[in-house]
Amino acid sequence: MAGLRERYSGIAILLHWALALLLLFQLGLGWALEDLPRSTMFVAFQFHKSVGILILVLSLARLLVRIVVPRPPAEGAPALRLLASAVHWALYGVMILGPLSGWIIVSTARVKLPTLLFGTVPLPHLPLGAAWNEPAETIHGLIGWLLAGLFVLHVAGALRHHLLRDDLIGRMMPAALARRPALSIAVVVALAACVAAFLTGSWRYRGHAEVPTPSQPIPAPGSTPDLAPAPTPEAASTPEPAPSPSPSASTAAMPVRSWKVAPGGALGFRTVYSGEAINGRFTRWTADIQFSPDDLARSKIAIDVDLASVSSGDGERDDTLKGDDFFAVAAHPHARFTATRIRKQGSGYVADGTLALAGVTRPMPVAFKLTIDGGHAQASGTATVKRLAFGVGKGQWSDPATIPDAVAVTFRFTADAK
Repeated sequence: MAGLRERYSGIAILLHWALALLLLFQLGLGWALEDLPRSTMFVAFQFHKSVGILILVLSLARLLVRIVVPRPPAEGAPALRLLASAVHWALYGVMILGPLSGWIIVSTARVKLPTLLFGTVPLPHLPLGAAWNEPAETIHGLIGWLLAGLFVLHVAGALRHHLLRDDLIGRMMPAALARRPALSIAVVVALAACVAAFLTGSWRYRGHAEVPTPSQPIPAPGSTPDLAPAPTPEAASTPEPAPSPSPSASTAAMPVRSWKVAPGGALGFRTVYSGEAINGRFTRWTADIQFSPDDLARSKIAIDVDLASVSSGDGERDDTLKGDDFFAVAAHPHARFTATRIRKQGSGYVADGTLALAGVTRPMPVAFKLTIDGGHAQASGTATVKRLAFGVGKGQWSDPATIPDAVAVTFRFTADAK
């Protein structure tokens, strides 16, 4: 046949196998997404979108090569040739429509989350209305099953040709592997690579641990957590003795004392992204506390936080938080809260002060509760940080519909008088 080749072109072979592995990886990852722990879901969805757009680009390139570059003639009975052609064109449809429907879902979602392809290239939203969202979700869900079915048919047809020893499958292999017995080895290796791609997608993000969460839930912004920690098994089974009178109740007022925070304290934050709660913490922070409940006028509190110690259970997200769009750690490695006034409020206290964060200083109150037993104290509290006032979350992250402006910050620690 004029213009036809005995073998597929090198670029067609390369695109064929690259797309096969990417599609199977994407299929495995897509089916695993809903069952992933929260700590890995964000980065997994970002990577799923990145791979999808890569598949779209490569699929369009493969379709162009099929149309422009001559290819081998179809062989076999007419019915089998028709079936093979239908499977091939259906695969093209799936490879193109799958990423497009995913792109439509992202572009028409109620909360439009930004997408950085492979963490670098911003993907713009398609100019479509919200009415496109539900049909696109339905199509995207069905495409996974359709892809699995088409893949089985495609592999079954290729293996049939190989077992009939017509070497038709050799036309899509590198020339050095196109003849038996090397072809048989290449077929086994190709099938193993396909299975490995699917399993890699299924398990790529399952091995990460969940974000460590406090023993008590982080309260909503503006609330004050209860101080009492959860009882230990020993405390639950042993009756507590009647409390002795507080020294401050029967003796002279307690003087202002310096307090040293004991190891094991917690400084955390909570926000929401993509409908999922994100619980993070800072693992390195120090406190300079001089306090007496009987002399609030001379009491002082200063907290210094090493922003590079942020931990949200996801390394890529933590790197984003340290970057210039959020904490700008390179230029402003520390955040510092300094109390300018401490006052009694209800059963607890409020420290009115200032927070210096990302090069900006703003007033901020911190509510806390406190119990003091001799030289030992327990404290817990919360504050609401309006991140946009500090320029935390610039550019694509500045929309409060993507990440709320109000971020709840909590702490809990014990301290001993020096």
